[in-house]
This record gives sequence, C-alpha cells and structure tokens, in this order.
Amino acid sequence: ALGAQSRGGSVTAWSSHAASPVMEAAVPYSGCSASMAPASALAMELRRLFLVLGPDEQRWARASELLRQGSAGDVVEIIGVVLEGVVQFPSSHDLGMHMLGEMIMLHPVMVFQSLTPTRLNDLFNSSNDPVPAAALLHALACGKEHHRISAEQEGAILQSVLLRASGQSDLRRVAASPARAWLCRMWLDSPSSRPHDRHLLNTCCARWIADPDAPQPDKVPCLILMRQEFERRGRPEGDAWTLTMLLEQVCRDPIRHSSDLQQMLWPLGNAVNAALLKPLLHGMADDQGRLITLWTCLCVWEPQPQLQDSVTPQWPHGAASPVHKLMLAVFTLFSHFVAANDLCRTCLLTLATIAGTRSGHVAVAAAELLLLLHREGPLLNAVWMPLLPAFEHLLADHSQAATELLARLRTVSAPSPALSQARSMRMSEFGSSPGFSMPQTNEGRLFGGSSAACVSNDANVGAAGDFHNPGGGFAAGYGCTNGFDGTFGSPGDHHMPTLSQPNASAFCTAPPSINNGSGSMDADAVAVPFRDCHVGLQNTNNTCYMNSFVQALFLTNRFVSRIFSFELRLKANASKVDQEDFHKGAKIVGMLKKQVAKMALTGHKHTDIMELLQAYPDHYRSGEQQDVTETIRFTFDMLGGFEQPLIREVFAGELSEKTQCQNCRMVKSRSETFSDLVLPVPKERDVLSSGVVPTTQALLDQRLRFEQLDGENLIFCEGCQQNTRVGKWCEIVSPPAHLCICLSRFAYDVEKGDLSKEKTPVMVDGLLQIGPFTYELYHAIIHTGKTATSGHYYAIGKRSECSPNGWAMMDDSQVKPADMSLLHGAMTEKQIDDNPYVLFYRCQQAPPTPAACLPRQFHMAVQQEEANRQES
Repeated sequence: ALGAQSRGGSVTAWSSHAASPVMEAAVPYSGCSASMAPASALAMELRRLFLVLGPDEQRWARASELLRQGSAGDVVEIIGVVLEGVVQFPSSHDLGMHMLGEMIMLHPVMVFQSLTPTRLNDLFNSSNDPVPAAALLHALACGKEHHRISAEQEGAILQSVLLRASGQSDLRRVAASPARAWLCRMWLDSPSSRPHDRHLLNTCCARWIADPDAPQPDKVPCLILMRQEFERRGRPEGDAWTLTMLLEQVCRDPIRHSSDLQQMLWPLGNAVNAALLKPLLHGMADDQGRLITLWTCLCVWEPQPQLQDSVTPQWPHGAASPVHKLMLAVFTLFSHFVAANDLCRTCLLTLATIAGTRSGHVAVAAAELLLLLHREGPLLNAVWMPLLPAFEHLLADHSQAATELLARLRTVSAPSPALSQARSMRMSEFGSSPGFSMPQTNEGRLFGGSSAACVSNDANVGAAGDFHNPGGGFAAGYGCTNGFDGTFGSPGDHHMPTLSQPNASAFCTAPPSINNGSGSMDADAVAVPFRDCHVGLQNTNNTCYMNSFVQALFLTNRFVSRIFSFELRLKANASKVDQEDFHKGAKIVGMLKKQVAKMALTGHKHTDIMELLQAYPDHYRSGEQQDVTETIRFTFDMLGGFEQPLIREVFAGELSEKTQCQNCRMVKSRSETFSDLVLPVPKERDVLSSGVVPTTQALLDQRLRFEQLDGENLIFCEGCQQNTRVGKWCEIVSPPAHLCICLSRFAYDVEKGDLSKEKTPVMVDGLLQIGPFTYELYHAIIHTGKTATSGHYYAIGKRSECSPNGWAMMDDSQVKPADMSLLHGAMTEKQIDDNPYVLFYRCQQAPPTPAACLPRQFHMAVQQEEANRQES
C-alpha cells in the first residue's frame, strides 16, 4: 500500500526532507488561479500543513486525518491545493506525495480523473527527489489496473522523466536508479503501463539485468517479466529466445556486465544443451578468439542461488547450477567445431588457472566445473591428458572437487617412466621466473611465487569496471579476447531470431571467412603454405624501416592467415575524422593483402613495397628515415587496433596498472590495452660499468615488479582520505597471442636538444615467461647506427610456427643466414652499433594456425604480375 511505503515501509522507504526554516516564496500553480482562495476549511487546513514547521510524522498523520474527513466531491479542490503546495514549496514535496497517495486509496476513481498528464508531469520537479513521485505513479498505475483503467499514460510519463533526467534517447541506456526500479515494478504490476513495443520491453529488462550498477532486488521484476515472455513463447522457441537474450548482453559488453544474467537460466531447467546452442553460435565457429572471449566471460560468473519469486520451480537439490549446465553445453558444442582439441584445451586451461590462482567461491566453482566437464562432458582424453601436469601444478590440495578431478585423471593416465619424464619437462613451463614474483599483500597472492599467473585474485567482471581475463584471457588462445563494440555476438539491440531462423542470427557477425566452417575451403580460395624467409624487399628511398616491419607481419602465421578474411568496419556514429581514418585504413588493409600475397607466391628473390607505400601518408614516401616503432603503432591503429578483430586476435593484450595504499591496503586499478609493450633500457654507461648485461626477461620483470614509492611521491587515498605512501606494480591480465616488445632506446637529450640513442647491449631471450605462458622469439628488428637520427634497419627472423630452415637475416632485398650473436648481448666493438630494437614473440600454448587461404582474385592478380615481370 502506498501509505505504508510513504511512512517508510519495507518495500521502499520514502525520504523525507525537513521543512526549510525559511518559507519559500509562493508561486501560483498553473492549474489554479493566483487569486482563487481555497473554498473549504479542509482545503485551507491542508494548505497550512505545507507552511508550518514541525516533525514530518506529525504533519503526515494530520494530513491523513484531514483527508479521511473529506468526500469524493472535495477531490478536485484538494488535488489543486496539493499540487500548488508541491510546486510552491519543494521542501514539502514528500508531504504532497503522501497526500496524493492517501487520496488514491480513499477516492481512486476521482483521483484518476483529476490527475491529468500535465499535472502528473508537474510532480517531477528538477530540484526534488524523483523517487517519491515515481512511487506515486506506480501506485496510481496499480489502482487503475485494479479498476480496469489503462495506465498507459503513467508508464509513458515515467519513461519520459527517466530519459530526460539521464539525457538519453534510448530507454535501454538509462542508468540504474530507484526511479528506474519503480518503472520495472510498474511494468510488472500494471501490464497496461508497458510499452507497446514488446521487443523494447524485453531488451530493457535484459540490459537492466546485465547492469552491474543495479542492486539485485531491483532486477527481480525484470526477471519475472522475462520469464513471462519465455512462457508466452513456449518451448523450444522460449528456450532459444532466453539464451539469445543472455548471450546478446554478454557480447554487447564483455567487460561490464553482471553475472546476475544467470538468473535468466533457472526457468529453462535441463533444456540447455549443445543442440539448442548450435544455431546461436554457429556464426562464431571459425573464430576461436570470439569463442574464448565468451567462455572466459562465463568462467568468472560465480554461481548464484535462485532468487525466490514464488513462481519459478525449485532447482533439484544437489544438481549442477544453471550456469554450469550452460557451460557444459557450450563445451560440448566446442568439441564439434573445427580445431576442437585446441579450443577445448584452451577452455580447460582457462578454468584451471582460475581455480589455481583465485580464491573464494569463484576458485571453488571453477574446480567444480572442471570436474563436471570431465564427468559429464564429451570424452576427450587427447585434450585432458596433456594438461594433467598443468592441473597438478595449479590444483594440488586446492579443493575437494580438484582432488577428485586429479584422481580421475591419474587413473586414466596410468603413467609410464617416459610419461613421468615428460611431465617433469612440462612442469618447467609453469615454474616461476626470477623477478616475476609479487609481494604478499592482504589482497592475497597477486602475481607470483610458484603459481605465477597473469591474473590477480581480485579479478572479476562487473566490479569497479575492471575486467581481468582469467588464465591470461586466454590470450594464449587467440590474442586478447575482450570483444568490444559487439565484435562477437550482437552488434546492437536488433531483434534476435529464433531457432527457425538460424542463418539470420545476430551472432553471425564474424567477418566473411575463406573457410566455410566445415573444415573445407571455398571454391574461390587457394591454399598457400607458409614459407620460410625467402624473399627480400627492395629499399625504395630509405624504406628499410618499413621493410623490416613488413617481414615481421609476413612471418607471423596468424596475421597471414587472418588478413585475407578481415574487413575493416566503420565505427557506429562515426565522426568525420573516424570516416577519414576508416578510408585510410581500408586502403592499407587492401594493400597489405596484396603485399602478403606477392611475398607468399613470388618465385623471385625479392619484390617491392611500392603499392603498399601509396596507402600511407606522404611522409612515408618522402625519403626521410622513419622510426619503426611509430610505423608499427600507426599501422596497427589503421587496422582498427584493439577494437577490431585482426589486431585484437593477433597482437593485442591488456595491462592493469595497480597502486596500493600502504596504510589501508586499498588497491586501485587502471586497465589499458596494448599491441606493443615498451620496456625501458638502462643507460649504456651503467651496463658497461657493471659488466652485467640485462636480458629481455629481466627487463620485462622490471616493468612489472612491485615498487615502493618514496615520501616525495605521496598519492591521495580515497580510503584514508589523505595523501599516503603507495606501492605500484603492473599486471598483464590478458597476454597476447603474439607479443611485440619495443626496447626503448631513443630519448630526448635536453642538453643536446635532440634525440639520443642508448646502445645498451641486451641479451635477447629465445624464450620469455609470462606467468604460466611461454613465448618464443621469431623476429627481431635491428637498428644499426651511432645516433638516433641516422642509421639503418634490418631484421633477423624465422616463421612464427614450424620453421625448418631456421633463422635468416633480411636486409632489404638480401636474405641470407643470420648471425645470431647479434642477439647475445655482445659488447664487441664490431657490434656495438647494431642493437635489437623491436622483438616479436609467439605464445607456445596458442593453437596452431591453419593454412593461409588466398582469395582467388589475389592469387590470379599476383600470378599475372609475376608473368609480366618475367617477360620484362
């Protein structure tokens, strides 16, 4: 009842503001004449309550007493007095809402007739809390529903108020607030107040359930409305529709969505299976990066108990939670996709990393899910058994479920001495590396010790806006997997199809692929094997910097395999600058495709990059030497950067910069994506004087290590509300599939007023360890020269995967055997000016890349060019 609510009932406690000691200036209410005086003593007494100072409880009680004395004939006059008081005396706004609520209970029909839309809109004064007025509209709508009167205007008014207050034009984007919660209750309790567009109603409910800022109790009306729609559709359409709505929200914003979405699964019971999911996810079957993103998002959902709405049937005691049933179905479906073993192995390792590096319910739930997958999932011994050493390392003595899982795996493995030796070798991949460990804090083990991992224990989705991808993302699958801007799943809020329209699913938004998803090739594609370093690139007017970078891209199997199916997409609501960048980027994409095709098919010892350079700005063709790191960043940006799948799947990762107050231990995080990782290089004179040559592993560990800031660098702590000493460090929360490292050798010399070069010797590690992931070097760009403004670039490299002929030196048009001593950090006079500058590593745990498939038009065009070149 509204009266109980207005006096602070349990449903919602209306806030009451004490009357201002200074009486507000009277402003005539537009619904009454300024000269009209209340005709009755009752109306005059009610008006006096707006003016007197006193406890709210006494004024509210007196108002209720007076209103009970009135009759239906007094309603019109009383409403005029109340609305006048609400407008003239904002501090008594809640008193006015209380009076109107009492009148709804006493004389509902007369109130319905008197409260016109104009008068209802006047209740929402910008200087007042909108919640009491929203609660009044809810009561009004419920009363109308009871008397079989349409409450359409009440719903429309509250929607309009929310849109106006939030500055939005789309109701789905309205931020969480108590007033929005009242709209949801109105929709539930008064069906006639709901929008006529049922799709808008459903997508609002789904998005607001996914809102991490909304309290869970406020989502109950939305969940009931979603269940009602599920029941209206019936089965199996309702099952597919519910899963579509859930997956759409995960895809819409993988970083910030609430795990409360799992509450939508309870009505489905045991209906969730791989067959039901197949038409929803078939468009993502060829894109493992998007599949792993979806898996990772679901992995960090801590199973929740069922919210009691007294309607949904209770879940059987002891049965797996709905979200685990969903993940079992997803895993089963993954086992039928192309390259299923690699995909499933990545999924399992992601879960094991969560179970082994996190704490609390999430870690326990991850171990329980692993056990469920092994017990009830598809029989995949070829997937499970190679991971046993990793599981033993991550899950030993962890939980009852982890212990049972390891026992089951050991029983199946029946280890032999040879297998035991292989396990010992495999275990070295998961050991800690010097400098990688982090200090113990009150937050738990953050980064290291023997369980060095790329995810912090406080990682979750929906907490403070931080997204930490468990198990590294699993970027060892296909790059950093945060799918922004609908890059997998639905691109927006379009209507999602049902099972009868699988080919039109909004989840089928992957770029057109050469592979048709069945493992076979389209007729318009030609398979091209990955070739070792065999072709040089002509130096055209000081383009050695571009040549060395293009060679790196050509030797990156995943880039070559992905570039031909990649199409750059224009941003939604693109500005003029965005449109210009899009056209530039699309041109670079097209020229890169042709350049890679030429290098893959040519039978000559060298080719050129003239056409590719035409897609770049003029200064790249000016004859002036350019910095290769700036060229790399510009190219990656033009290819869409982290926001589009090519760079995201191949080179992108995510960092989290952390600071921790040393008083209260409060940790603040700031996440950022990266496609190249800059590692500062120590001064040359310091290394020469110490005689200790730094390694790339040491430089990486130095970049990530914990550092205690001194007293001159105090930072304001929100917990302590003062400047305090802090510690800072960095975490790679989602390591990329291919890691590009830039050794920072060039800096501005203030004394000389020019760039200077640090020729510091660095020993380039062939293997680099990032938590449990091992990265292998496959390309190094060398800068030779005495200064930063002069010199030459060349490269040493091999194929990123399976390179039988080993390393080669690529110096413009020349390709010859490499001198690997350049990477050993030698300090000889001969090599002092030849310094490793940019390094490319590939994660060994990443799945193998399928063969590159060239569209036939590229194949024919390159063959024609080759023929013309041969004739000339």
